[in-house]
Amino acid sequence: MSISRDKGKYLYSTSCDCCGSSDARAIYDNDTYYCFKCGDYGRTDGKDDQPGRRRRVEGLINSGWIKALEKRKITEETCQKFNYQFGIHQGQNVQIANYYKNGNIVAQHLRTAGKEFSWMGDSKNMELFGQHLWRNTGGKRIVITEGEIDCMSVSQVFNLRWPVVSVPNGAQSAKKYLSQQLEFLETFEEIVIAFDNDEPGREAAEECAALFTPGKVKIASFAPYKDANEMLQADKGKDIAEAVFAAKVYRPDGIIEGGELSLEELLKEEDLFCFDTPYPELNKMLRGLRKAELTTITAGSGIGKSTLARELAYYLMTFHHLKIGYIALEEAVKKSALRMMAIDLNVPLGELFLNRKLVPAEDFEKSYSRTVANDRLFLYDHFGSLESSNLIAKMKFLALGCGVDFIVLDHVSIVVSGIEVGEERRIIDNLMTALRSLVENTGVGMLLISHLKVPDKTPHEEGGRVTLNQLRGSGSIKQLSDNIIGLERNQQSDTPDIALVRILKNRLFGSTGLADVLQYDKETGRLLPKEDTGDPFETSEAQLEDPHDLPF
Repeated sequence: MSISRDKGKYLYSTSCDCCGSSDARAIYDNDTYYCFKCGDYGRTDGKDDQPGRRRRVEGLINSGWIKALEKRKITEETCQKFNYQFGIHQGQNVQIANYYKNGNIVAQHLRTAGKEFSWMGDSKNMELFGQHLWRNTGGKRIVITEGEIDCMSVSQVFNLRWPVVSVPNGAQSAKKYLSQQLEFLETFEEIVIAFDNDEPGREAAEECAALFTPGKVKIASFAPYKDANEMLQADKGKDIAEAVFAAKVYRPDGIIEGGELSLEELLKEEDLFCFDTPYPELNKMLRGLRKAELTTITAGSGIGKSTLARELAYYLMTFHHLKIGYIALEEAVKKSALRMMAIDLNVPLGELFLNRKLVPAEDFEKSYSRTVANDRLFLYDHFGSLESSNLIAKMKFLALGCGVDFIVLDHVSIVVSGIEVGEERRIIDNLMTALRSLVENTGVGMLLISHLKVPDKTPHEEGGRVTLNQLRGSGSIKQLSDNIIGLERNQQSDTPDIALVRILKNRLFGSTGLADVLQYDKETGRLLPKEDTGDPFETSEAQLEDPHDLPF
């Protein structure tokens, strides 16, 4: 607020009964006075009811004086502008940051030489530091700093003409105090948050930015310096101004402007490999399997989904020489290892499990070297512990610690077995979100086995069609998977060993529908494409939910 002394003629100087100075109070011919030490002003005729007049407040230090902060390179003029004072409190020299409300000092932030801070007055009911200087609200830009010294540093660079304010208690309380002054701050076209260049400051800046109208807030950085005053002390005043002008519009994490993606970046092809599988039609539709994707395999009980997953894992490991993490939660690691060897030896697991002499010892040893002991197979001995967070931690170690390329999880439903029905959906949602995050953040590929709900019509064991809505437990499996492969087989038909592969979801390429016809060979235990297809989808009408929906 401008006072009438600006229009008066200086008469003489006298002592100030506010700060105790012997000659800092100037007297003017229009019956006003002003103290150049403490900033006290008023009328000599006792009519001190002017709005905004600095008054003596009980409980506050009313005898402070003003001088430059030489070590901080803050001038006396700047301190005068903000009424930043020196004084004595409990026998100690202190710096006094005065806080206002409605033009009157209501609180003081004290700082000792030992950098100890304390408050006097009503620190819960006050404005931002410096806010009293910009009573005519609104304007192009206001800068918000994390401390009083930084506030004065920025203001000094801009010749004390631009609105600059500070939060009272640093980063930890910034959101609280800015929330209280939203109405005042929102009157400016642009709000520049210029907090300290450290982790608490950066986090507080983003937290506070979300309070304001989207697009209005910019965040300034004083890097490589900690804050504005450190920059000022380094004679980098111009850099402070540039930091304010170069402040970037705040956008939440993940939101970027299209132009920030360069043409060169878009033209650069992804370092993405598609690994083909033993199944030609699946390869055509999915273009193979890729790392950083989550592929779910689903089918009814006993149809062959685990067998299909093992065939894929074995092929990726032996043909593409990739590292595989194999997590079978319903069996011991010994049986999981024997399953891989059984595929490699072309013998059924059951036969090999009962009779290790089914194959010559030499062949058994060679297969062991090709599969189990090839430095490319990692198993998880869960010891009955199926807690999801522990499972995710193990999978993360497989991906990052062991360098695994693909992880097979057989199966998701067992993770929630024994859980109350009401909790199953929530736990699967959390698990799927964690698996999606794991795939995205580590780049590991994942083959996930999921069970199905009992269908309303033809049972899956009798050839009932698999649909996305039949995935058991949660819609998140359908939503968060990149690819979903269904397997259909009629165990009661004349051809119980024939299975159909159905692509239910194909996020990248979109092609869905029937793919390969597979045949389980009882002599070898393998589930591979049917060699003599003849009619490639030989299926009786009785196997289909809709007799007219033949798989051609």
